[in-house]
Amino acid sequence: MLFLNDILQFFSTLSMSEEDNEVGLPQKGLNLIIKDVIPEIRIANESRELLNLCCVEFVHYVSREAQRISLLDQRKTICHEHIQKALMNLGFPNDYIDAANSVLNECRIAAENKLRRKNSRLDKCGIPEDQLYLLQQQLIQKVQHALRQRRQRFVNASGI
Repeated sequence: MLFLNDILQFFSTLSMSEEDNEVGLPQKGLNLIIKDVIPEIRIANESRELLNLCCVEFVHYVSREAQRISLLDQRKTICHEHIQKALMNLGFPNDYIDAANSVLNECRIAAENKLRRKNSRLDKCGIPEDQLYLLQQQLIQKVQHALRQRRQRFVNASGI
């Protein structure tokens, strides 16, 4: 266990500054990933913590290279092409990069589906968007009026 503690201490000081104290994957997400990959094996809490720190260091490692690439492209925002180039520059195999692209596509599809579901709820209500906006404005005005009345009653009752 002494060796594991040394590794944990090393990783915790490697790239963590004062603001980064809470950096890490959500524990629940990490647990789901572990169960998905190796469902039949239990992982000690220290090992989970080490794995989390390794994941954070991996993200920092790839992000630094992606940032360098984005600066060379004179871009202020890192985009997926920069991540792909960073993975290539860092020597990751093509099948890893392909897997990353596959996950990116899955995320895009999920985002599109979520937007469609949100839009379909608006469509299903049967009221045009401009009428919904007017109804919203009327409700806001009613609430503001009620608040003004309540405030006035309070002022009158307190004699201020």
